[in-house]
Amino acid sequence: MAAFGDTYQEQRVEVGIIGGTGALGRGLASRWLVAGVDVALGSRDAGRAATAAEELRAELGEVPGTVRGLGNVEAATLPVVVLAVPYDGLDAVLEPLVDAVAGRIVVSAVNPLAFDAKGPYNEAVAEGSVAEAIAVKLPGARMTAAFHSVSSRELGRLDRPLDDDVPVVGDDDEAVATVAELANRIDGIRAYAAGALRMSAPLETLTALIISVNKRHKAHAGLRLSRLEPR
Repeated sequence: MAAFGDTYQEQRVEVGIIGGTGALGRGLASRWLVAGVDVALGSRDAGRAATAAEELRAELGEVPGTVRGLGNVEAATLPVVVLAVPYDGLDAVLEPLVDAVAGRIVVSAVNPLAFDAKGPYNEAVAEGSVAEAIAVKLPGARMTAAFHSVSSRELGRLDRPLDDDVPVVGDDDEAVATVAELANRIDGIRAYAAGALRMSAPLETLTALIISVNKRHKAHAGLRLSRLEPR
């Protein structure tokens, strides 16, 4: 399989976003549409997804990418599938997708995020991380994880580029390269391979950490790694 950049030059590649009507999914969709990437917003309610796609078209106006709304199962048959859904209720979302995602590149952006009186924290996951748990439930998927530290609020502010590093992890090097290339199409993102899927555990903790930092300092900080030239 060609890397995403090579494939995109030869033919349009559509990305399915499960949870595409939520803040993170919609934010990623907006950025990709502006960058010329075709997107399908997925939802358990296909009608709701279609309405969200219409709203996004009206909001963005003329952009290079195309958007449509689909049910989750149909969206999961596309070449790259992003899971941008809450951790709570994840199993119910995944169960219908098992056959649809076989052979597809799947990107988990799911965090086991919770809150208590002390602030944000990550719930314990028996498999080690949410991405590893998803890999068990979707055994035919080419599993990766990314976008945990990117703010949905900042994604939605299309008047300026982002300023974020996006580590991409997974055991399939070709899938990781494809996701990194896809992430790099978003203005202001620097994406890079960051290790095996088991590294998704520390990656998933970044969301709680960044939320805590931003709350304490009244900021909108993201992730940047210094002295790094991705290769």
